[in-house]
Amino acid sequence: MKLPELRSKFRNKYAIRIVAGVLTIALLGSGMTAAAVQADQKNGAETKTEHTLETDGDKTDTADDLKLDDMVEVSANDEEIGKEESVYLFSDASGKVHDTLVSDHLINKDKADRIEDQSSLSDIENVKGDETFSQNGEKLTWQADGNDIYYQGKSKEEAPVSQKVTYYLDGNEISPEELAGKSGKVTIHFDYTNNSTYNEVVNGEEQTVKVPFAAVTAMVLDDSFTNIEVKNGKVSANGNNTIVMGYALPGIKDSLGITDSDFIEEMNLPEDFEVTADVTDFKLETAMTIVANAGQMVSLEKKEDASSLDTMIDDLLDASSQLKDGSHDLAKGMDTLQSNLADYASGMSQLNSKSGDLGKGVTTLNTSASSLNKGIQKLDKALNTKMSNSEKESAVNQASAAVRKEFKKGKTKEVADQIYASLRYTVNKDGSKSDGALYTSLYDGAYSANAAEAVYSEVVRQVLLQAAGQPADSQLSADQAAAGIEAGFEKGAQANDPAAAAMYAVSSGMTSAQLAELLYAKSGAKDTLFSKTESTIQAQIQAGRTNEKVASGVEDSLKKMAAQLAGACQSAAEQAAGQAAVSGAESAKATIAEQIEAVQSNGYSLVTGASALSKGTKKLSDSVPALTEGIKTLNDATTKIVSGVDELNEGSHDLADGMVEFDEEGISKIANSYKGDIKPLANKLQAALDAGKDYQTFTSIADGVNGSVKFIYKLDSVKTGDDK
Repeated sequence: MKLPELRSKFRNKYAIRIVAGVLTIALLGSGMTAAAVQADQKNGAETKTEHTLETDGDKTDTADDLKLDDMVEVSANDEEIGKEESVYLFSDASGKVHDTLVSDHLINKDKADRIEDQSSLSDIENVKGDETFSQNGEKLTWQADGNDIYYQGKSKEEAPVSQKVTYYLDGNEISPEELAGKSGKVTIHFDYTNNSTYNEVVNGEEQTVKVPFAAVTAMVLDDSFTNIEVKNGKVSANGNNTIVMGYALPGIKDSLGITDSDFIEEMNLPEDFEVTADVTDFKLETAMTIVANAGQMVSLEKKEDASSLDTMIDDLLDASSQLKDGSHDLAKGMDTLQSNLADYASGMSQLNSKSGDLGKGVTTLNTSASSLNKGIQKLDKALNTKMSNSEKESAVNQASAAVRKEFKKGKTKEVADQIYASLRYTVNKDGSKSDGALYTSLYDGAYSANAAEAVYSEVVRQVLLQAAGQPADSQLSADQAAAGIEAGFEKGAQANDPAAAAMYAVSSGMTSAQLAELLYAKSGAKDTLFSKTESTIQAQIQAGRTNEKVASGVEDSLKKMAAQLAGACQSAAEQAAGQAAVSGAESAKATIAEQIEAVQSNGYSLVTGASALSKGTKKLSDSVPALTEGIKTLNDATTKIVSGVDELNEGSHDLADGMVEFDEEGISKIANSYKGDIKPLANKLQAALDAGKDYQTFTSIADGVNGSVKFIYKLDSVKTGDDK
């Protein structure tokens, strides 16, 4: 049959493309692939064909025409394939083959100049390229020039799988010719017969097995078919047409030595395919079947690895034994849990009984925190309130009274002695003492300006020392004592003390003598320190003269003058102490307020923290009823848990007993079943797959070359004379 004749068998390329697409979907599920020729350039479709066909030397076939060996591609196993063979069987509508065309593809992987091949075909012709060949019997030698070779030929051999198609109309068998144009319920039944045989050693014995061929049939039905049902297949819509696909695995059950009764209802190994539909004016345009060698695409573990399933069964036995041991350990653990849970339940009971005491304690805490907060808030308010005049007067009086008390206790004598010593003696650079200038002047009966100035300076220093709160024998100078007093006035002014602010403003820029005179004047004195000192010195000079300059008289004069000056120091000290008391109190209040309001690293001050504590304890107190109720609920739940654990413990022991039974009655029997029944069945399946692996060509193949083969069956269409 020439190629133009073959193309006439496949006129409806649209239907062929649909069928090939369906075969693609079907074969994907079994490890095979099929690719349709999408070659309708008029509709803008792409083409998978990359070459043209030649007939009688004329390149008349374009990529838009059908290329039979591009219709489907079946991927074999991972072995390197050197020869791909596609067998096209053209039959009448009942499945009887009348023409067989074989298309071979020699893969020139090494780009060799010559390819050795073997073929039993007749009418061999190169369908792509100009390469030639020589033939010696079935041996072919192609001048490949580095190219792959594509050639076709004819065969009269019977295919390893035959199909028979039977038609029924309303339940009665009918020939396809008679069925054409009829209407009614139509059934089309496909039977597939596996005619291959191989001898394989299975379970130590030689047995006959069949090559595991998989058959997939696809049909395109137009809208004259309705209510379509299939057996061992599926239906899908495609525009105005319906695609029906069926599948079968003929001969597999014979190879395995099993029947349909060995399977569950949802699983079988079908050997036929059937479609039933309501039809009007019956015609069947396209029906195609592809048969592929599943053995080249599906395999169990390699023979040298067959022990893996044995290992898995052994692992299953080990795992079951571990489960048995684990369930025993679980039961022991549950015994421990049950024992320890009793202690936990006892603790929960005690916690529940003490929850009332907890509530009382939180209530007390809440009350105390509230009182503490109120006290701190009151303190903060008081510290930020300025002293009233009466409070200031009280502070002044208390400070002055304290000074007077100190002077009554001996402070006056201490100051007088200090003044006397400064008037009586002069301290030399080496630390020794000698008669002072005033003493010498009085003793000599003479009064000098320098002596009067020395006396006055010492009086000023003593007044300032007393005002500054320093001892009479302090080594501070008058200027240093004055600086300390002014610093106290400044601090009081910063604390917003009006009296201190006034004293600070008045004393600013004064000399130490002027400051001493100011303090002396504010003590209520009627004269000045200078006039007091001068009059005292004059009186002592006069007294000294009347005493005829006797040393004892001079000593007495100096002591009397020191005593009178000490009284002036007391007045100045009382005045300064009063001012310091007010400014110190204001400053202390400000300092304390600042400290209790200072924000710590936790974000709270003493004032805000006391407030937050009060709110927190209030919230805690409000939560105590819910907490108490929760403890009670937890205690009740614990009682239930104890009861549940008791049941769980009992169940764990039942589980341990059950695992022993499961191991002995279940897993062990599964292992025995595998070794007795399943393993021999798996060996039979492996033998069938090995037979499929050995079946590599329909015709012949050169030594050392791996091949793959597929079969494509095309039924003649069923039409009335008007449709042909």
